[in-house]
Amino acid sequence: MNESVEKPALWTRNFVTCAAANFLLFFSFYQLLPVLPLYIFEKFQTDNSTAGIIISLYTIGALCCRPFAGFLVDSLSRKPLYFWTIFAFTLCFVGYWTIGLLPLMAVVRFMHGVFFGVSTTASNTVAIDTLPSSRRGEGIGYFGISVNLAFATGPMTGMFLYEGLGANVVFAISVALCIIGLILVKTLQVKPKEKKPHAPLSLDRFFLTKAIPQFINFIFVGFAYGPVTNYISLYAKELGIGGSGWFYALIAAGLILNRVLTGRLIDRGWLTRLIGIGMTLIVVAYTILAFCNSAIVFFVSAFLIGTSLGLIFPGYQTMCVNLARHDQRGTANSTYLSGWDIGIGAGILVGGSMAEHFGMHQQVFVACAIALALADIMFWTFTSKHYLKNKLEGV
Repeated sequence: MNESVEKPALWTRNFVTCAAANFLLFFSFYQLLPVLPLYIFEKFQTDNSTAGIIISLYTIGALCCRPFAGFLVDSLSRKPLYFWTIFAFTLCFVGYWTIGLLPLMAVVRFMHGVFFGVSTTASNTVAIDTLPSSRRGEGIGYFGISVNLAFATGPMTGMFLYEGLGANVVFAISVALCIIGLILVKTLQVKPKEKKPHAPLSLDRFFLTKAIPQFINFIFVGFAYGPVTNYISLYAKELGIGGSGWFYALIAAGLILNRVLTGRLIDRGWLTRLIGIGMTLIVVAYTILAFCNSAIVFFVSAFLIGTSLGLIFPGYQTMCVNLARHDQRGTANSTYLSGWDIGIGAGILVGGSMAEHFGMHQQVFVACAIALALADIMFWTFTSKHYLKNKLEGV
């Protein structure tokens, strides 16, 4: 019989619905990213520092809730939790739209991060539950494309709408997209959670202790990406390079391309080798970025960063899930996402301090390359071996 016929189905109705709802959630968020700072300046006449603090409360909220998000996803029925956190996430867009007091705007921003943290943990877990274990790496790779597409198109769409029609239209479209996402989630066919005796509270119900090496490695990756999210346009300006927006588009292109091409290899036993290749490639990419002297090299580094992340993202998530029991999948996903959140936050803070100290951003990306080199060494010498020794089969 043909091998493709023997394979268990990947593109099931549930999986496609999960991916579509995830895209709508992330698109509604990403289209607001470049708009919200401008909206706060315009509406509240505040300074850069205050606006920056309010914007960052989203990340703080997401990070604070991650361990509890995993616990909730593993303890409660996943579909209702997913639905109601997206519902609350949607109400936060209405809050931005209607609230007239800056302190209340800060509260809404923090809660938006909390609901984002829980809903994204739930969405990843529900999607993974729909995947056959033999095609999990491939499925995780494809599911991640929903985020990459939102990242590639959301900010551009948001700015286009803001400049042409104003912030209110951006908020209204975000709300409408989230409502469509809610309808999609409502149609998911998720098995009711089996009632089991409550297990005693322990650390591994909030954090997957078996995935500590993966968690640490992923912090380093997030640390390096933090300065890219906030400072790449300033770095491009220092280098005299225009069109820095294409940098993010090329990252997204590399991410999507590699997710499509390598998912099947992960399920054929190439998991640790592909992550290792990605970890080494990203060191090269950041070294090129740190010492680039032309626009071509600058944009090549962006594509290489995306290509390497296309190996690293699904790889680390697959490792975390394969180290967890079925009833720990929410915790596994929250552990994976917490490493990214912590790394991003630390990278933004350290990168900003370094840029202020040195007066330029090149040293920031040199430090990122060094941090990634240390993570690469850790992966090859310890993390990959730890995974191969502790992974669970058929979970």
